[in-house]
Amino acid sequence: MPKAEKVAQVEDLKQKLDEASSLVLVDFLGLTAPEMVELRRGLRRQGVEFRVVKNTLTRLAAEQAGTTYLVSLLRGPNGVMFGSDNPAAPFKAAKEYARKYPKLEIKGGLFSGEPVSADEVNWYANLPSREELLSRLAGGLSGPMRGLAVALSGVIRKLAVALAEVQKQKASKE
Repeated sequence: MPKAEKVAQVEDLKQKLDEASSLVLVDFLGLTAPEMVELRRGLRRQGVEFRVVKNTLTRLAAEQAGTTYLVSLLRGPNGVMFGSDNPAAPFKAAKEYARKYPKLEIKGGLFSGEPVSADEVNWYANLPSREELLSRLAGGLSGPMRGLAVALSGVIRKLAVALAEVQKQKASKE
């Protein structure tokens, strides 16, 4: 009979798997304690939750949540980076810290419930942020509007010049 504490851990992990918009599974074997502290602090600043998980409990939670892809990655010590607000945040953080700490190995992850291989994590990490995409959209929309405004002001300017010339001609005839 499973202990109530382990049942609660599985339920909590299942809830995290359900709520997370994306996650990355990493192997942290070989990182020192100060490196782990720095990793956790850095992830927290980026809005990413990091959890060290037990494989058996994670396997149960993944099967209950319907994310069986994770089960195949559960070998050795594992940490999970959960992202909820910004789906690309765990991927960007995983890539950043894997570059900083070569012993941190990216195993794979999930993006909106879809499996992501370790190679695809880098692709997701290179995606622009939501704010950057919105600014690109605004720039793309403002370009044609600015062109129209310049074209219309040119027409008005020509009309003003023509009216000024007509006024000069009438003034010279008088």
